[in-house]
Amino acid sequence: MEILLQEWLSIKGLILFTIGLLAAIIGVLFGAAGFILLPSLLLVGIPIHTTVAVNKFATGISALSNVVSFVIKGRLSLKKYFSFMIVSSLGGVLGALFAILLSEQIMNVVACISLIFAFMIVLRSNKWIVKNVMETEEQRINKLVPFAISMYDGGFGPGSALMNITYFLKKQHHYLKAVELTRMISLSSCTGAFLFYYFTGIVNWGIAIPVSLGSIAGSFLGLKIIPHIQTKWIQIILPIIFLFLIVQVVTDLIK
Repeated sequence: MEILLQEWLSIKGLILFTIGLLAAIIGVLFGAAGFILLPSLLLVGIPIHTTVAVNKFATGISALSNVVSFVIKGRLSLKKYFSFMIVSSLGGVLGALFAILLSEQIMNVVACISLIFAFMIVLRSNKWIVKNVMETEEQRINKLVPFAISMYDGGFGPGSALMNITYFLKKQHHYLKAVELTRMISLSSCTGAFLFYYFTGIVNWGIAIPVSLGSIAGSFLGLKIIPHIQTKWIQIILPIIFLFLIVQVVTDLIK
């Protein structure tokens, strides 16, 4: 325990905390925490599967802090969306299982295909982002979509929250509501995936703890910023983030 504490308080621990902080802010605002977290952890020399496991733990803790806040404030009903949480948890477990069985290159191929598909949806449907929530009725959510995204999230992750936000916006949910539902699903998929990684012995607590502490701080900062985000910014930024994610994954493929 003393060794772990020294590691968390070291320069490395501060770097990991900062990575978690920035990733969580980006994750809450635009659903792209993996764009910061995964490449940053890989850059400091952490293996891919350990990086994914740490990402699931940090993102799950960050999402948990948000979901608890939403529930306390009466903005989110866990009873209403309990079935979605179960489905998303199962998706996270299956995604983690596939990640262990598949090579890093195949994981990148899957990520690339998923991101390109979601990017095309954003480009084709960009106008609905600026609709007034009072002008249209929220449409029914199909559990298959969150399940599929949760599988991807459990096995790899970059852009998964952004895919969920995009899906909920397409179903005419207000941006803040889309973020709330996305955090709930992220909590479920990350929990399922993390438990799988934990029982397979992949989790490194010396890395996971400082990143998670940064993620908790970043998630609350992100929520403070959301009310000041204008819809026209979202309309511009979402496609740009998707494009950067795709470039990142393609770059990994051709290395």
